[in-house]
Amino acid sequence: MARFPTAKKSFGQHFLNSPKVISKITSPLPDGVDAIVEIGPGPAVLTPHLAAHGLPIYVIEMDERFVELLSPVVEPDRIYRQDALEFDWDEFLKTKGFAAIWLVSNLPYNVSVPLTLSFLRIPQIKEMTLMYQKEVAQKILPNDPRNSMGSLHVLCTSQFDVSHVVYAPPGAFQPPPKVESQVLHFKRKVTPLVPLEEIDPFEKFLRLVFAQKRKQLGGILKKDWGPDLAETCLQKVGIDAQIRAEALSLEQVLRLFEVYSHSQA
Repeated sequence: MARFPTAKKSFGQHFLNSPKVISKITSPLPDGVDAIVEIGPGPAVLTPHLAAHGLPIYVIEMDERFVELLSPVVEPDRIYRQDALEFDWDEFLKTKGFAAIWLVSNLPYNVSVPLTLSFLRIPQIKEMTLMYQKEVAQKILPNDPRNSMGSLHVLCTSQFDVSHVVYAPPGAFQPPPKVESQVLHFKRKVTPLVPLEEIDPFEKFLRLVFAQKRKQLGGILKKDWGPDLAETCLQKVGIDAQIRAEALSLEQVLRLFEVYSHSQA
């Protein structure tokens, strides 16, 4: 691993070095995509495998130390030296014209959630293969669905079909993180459960519902919506006011949002 420079804690860097995990992330090529974008490629661990698919590949990398390692694999004008959170997707898509992007990343743990929430708002990103701290991955795709409903799960599954790819133990990285990791694959739904143009009010609704997800839902909603509206919405959906938000089904969450939204129209 001599080719790996010292990892920067400020960038949340842990360099993947497991051939098994690398293979699981980078293959097979999803059907119908016309470009690949890799976030935080670092020392080009995944990049050569992604480039081998023969599609245009672009990388977004903050750390200038890796440009030299990326250059033999990615054309210089396809290497964007900037923070992925500040990347101008509108300009990129307008200039390049891609309609179906496969996004791949060993996400920095400290920004994995805000990055994911930004990605799901970009309809041209059709497929994503993303590495998370296992604790975060379990919030998106819980192994045990009982009493595990939460805003991150609902937001992601409203737009994507999500599946498990592979677990990555600390030893799969250099330096090893102190946590287990998990890779998830996202395939954008042809018809989302919530229209993308409603995603902002939907996220606001979910933050309210799940902010105190172990408390009774009726009490939470009454404080914010008022007793009359809260009781009316819960009754229309057939939800007991004493239920805890974490025990809701996905269908109940979606229906409650629909009823509440109509009440505000």
